[in-house]
Amino acid sequence: MNMDNHPLQTLRTLIVKSQSESLSESEIAELNELICSEGGAAEAAALIDQLCAFSDSGRLDSLPMAEVLSEAFSQAPALDRELSGHRDAGLTTASHVTSLANSNETSSTTNAESSRSPDTSSRHSDRWTKAYWWVGLAASHLLIASLAWSFAKPSPSQSTFTNEFIAQHSSQAKPPQLVSMTACVWSSSGDLVPTIGEPISSGEILKLVEGIAELRIGEDTPGEALVRIEGPASVSIGVDGQIGLLQGSMTAKTLGTGSRNVTVDTAIGRIIVDGQSSIGLVSSESETEVHLFTGRVSVEPNQAAFNASKIFLEEGEAVRLSLTPGEGASVVKFNASEANFVSARSPGFDPLNIGERYVDAVLESQPSIYWRFEELKGEFPQFVKNQGSAAGMDATVVGIPSWRQYGKNRVAELGTSTSSAFRTLQPWPQEPLDEYTIEMWVKPQLFHHGEVLCLHDVEELEDGRYQHTMMLETTAQHYFTHRLSDSPANRFRFVHRQLGASQPISATSLFSDGQYQARVWQHVVAAKKGDRQILWVDGQLAAERNNPVPLSPNVQILVGQVYPTSVYRKFVGQIDEIAIYDRCLSLAELRKHIKAAGRSVAPAQVMTSE
Repeated sequence: MNMDNHPLQTLRTLIVKSQSESLSESEIAELNELICSEGGAAEAAALIDQLCAFSDSGRLDSLPMAEVLSEAFSQAPALDRELSGHRDAGLTTASHVTSLANSNETSSTTNAESSRSPDTSSRHSDRWTKAYWWVGLAASHLLIASLAWSFAKPSPSQSTFTNEFIAQHSSQAKPPQLVSMTACVWSSSGDLVPTIGEPISSGEILKLVEGIAELRIGEDTPGEALVRIEGPASVSIGVDGQIGLLQGSMTAKTLGTGSRNVTVDTAIGRIIVDGQSSIGLVSSESETEVHLFTGRVSVEPNQAAFNASKIFLEEGEAVRLSLTPGEGASVVKFNASEANFVSARSPGFDPLNIGERYVDAVLESQPSIYWRFEELKGEFPQFVKNQGSAAGMDATVVGIPSWRQYGKNRVAELGTSTSSAFRTLQPWPQEPLDEYTIEMWVKPQLFHHGEVLCLHDVEELEDGRYQHTMMLETTAQHYFTHRLSDSPANRFRFVHRQLGASQPISATSLFSDGQYQARVWQHVVAAKKGDRQILWVDGQLAAERNNPVPLSPNVQILVGQVYPTSVYRKFVGQIDEIAIYDRCLSLAELRKHIKAAGRSVAPAQVMTSE
């Protein structure tokens, strides 16, 4: 659909504008009219999800939006009590919140009239009427637990906190606690495994192997902040409840007002963050990066290593402090980048609008297997119908996948909560293949070691594992698994080998030359042509090597995890449009498919065989 000068484009523009400034009365009226128009609510919900900074708490806590929502909540005390009672229940449906809003609107206004003038009462009632649909949309997409406290924060003009108050009352702050997380894997080496809602004591060290974990620190003080740790990472909890980043990446958003609200200790020095600021940090034993997205931050380097005074950053700036053996200390400033931090995007970021043009282009290439995820067929177990030429190659559902809608296109979302995968029940191919192509759209939710798609032997080994002839994976930096610590971090990995072969798997691996992007759709192709093993990403050659081994026959296809009988090495993210061919597609065909999906393609690289 062409969005130029379309009413839904105006709706999107108004929502985006509301993230940074207050809307006028006429703009609020127009927004409410658009939200009630055909497709308006779905469009707004999709954009709100895209604007979320995390999968279950969002950027709706920007100051203008917070003022609208907190006032809406304040005008419905019964609704607020109801939400508080449901904080542990996860999602509340939009219809439930809307019905509560309607039932409480009259009583809230009536109670208010006894203590306010008619004009004031009318103004607040109008404000509630204008804003309540936001509450319904937000509640249908975000965790109520996050909403209830995020939107209740005072604006700077309302805050009376001072640094003296912080010094006097910091001991009254609640200890840090985990408030939300994706499908996280914590270190099992005896370190703390946190539980949502439970306090984390000072002196504890958290080791997050995979996933994104959101902590709340300094609750009920001006030093309150959201800290999102991106695995693999490890952090320490100080005696003052503040965070120390030992290794890995994290983002922090301070919710109070004032200066020097939050401190983060690193090996290089101390990071000091003012209120109403947003930062990203990357740290190791010898290097720390500080990215300032909004607000103010300063860096106090260790004087023993850096003969430098305090470093102040402007919005949009970043600084890297390094200690290199034999070269000493260095300080380099550059542009900050939210794109470097996974938690800066939501799972709804970067919609994939696949249409009939793309479907026709794939079918024209005559796939043996083509799975679209628009609907499930059959009873239990349900399946995705194969639209390719191979008989009996439907994708049977394993577990309970989630689904996400982008316009008219539905995609599968795996690994975010419960176990979920797809597999074939019949073997493929019937004979060894010197050529094949596996093409799909992949959107990893985070940097992790996950199995996107694999072809495994039908027979299970005695130890419960299965041999593989082909694997397409996402990898991550392994801080805690020494066997994999030398592997390239955050790459697509393509393995092709003969079943039962004695050579080590590393001899048959391809790693993409660049990192994959988290929460962004990528067109990924693993192919074999004669003695060439090839990996393409977004129509560009990502890696290739010599490998004369054919694809072993009579194997089963598995999507989303490495073994059909366990959730080991599960993929966390979204997938769509899986097509498998019994020949190697040309680069021209692949680029035609990408363009048919409405995606731009960079100029082609020269291929050795074309």
